[in-house]
Amino acid sequence: MKIVKVVTAFALLWFVFYGSVPSSIDILNPIPTVIDETRDIVKIEKPSDDIISRVKPVASLVTETEDRAKLALFNYEFSNRLTRYKTDVQQLNDVYVLSGSKFFSETMKDKYPGLSSGIENLFKSVVNKSNSENDLMLDDNHIVTDKEKEELKSLFIGFAWALLEK
Repeated sequence: MKIVKVVTAFALLWFVFYGSVPSSIDILNPIPTVIDETRDIVKIEKPSDDIISRVKPVASLVTETEDRAKLALFNYEFSNRLTRYKTDVQQLNDVYVLSGSKFFSETMKDKYPGLSSGIENLFKSVVNKSNSENDLMLDDNHIVTDKEKEELKSLFIGFAWALLEK
């Protein structure tokens, strides 16, 4: 039953981003539950040391292997899709949160203290530049620039990499 929920969530996530049913879904090979299988699927190059230092503390909060693999897949897909959209900060945040809640359902809710605020701070570090770490807020709602999209893409691909490297 758990596999059906995961496949359904992944299908919904696919539909949210692509708006159609993919022609070649392999139902017999659901989302992998081990890191090695996930690495074979996503093939992420090692990010810069700067990105690693920013994402590693957040990635280290997730301790279970299956959760790390699923979160890596989710963030890898999110990062590769976010550059295609003309969107504002709030809409992008809403897509991430809504997709995540559909993809993970209740399986990770309150499971890893600090994870959601850590991910939020990754967003803020790109879309809300500030002089003070405490001053970061997702209230500067503006159209996300191409430069910000590319930086977010690099950051969230780096986050996926860090999740797979533990």
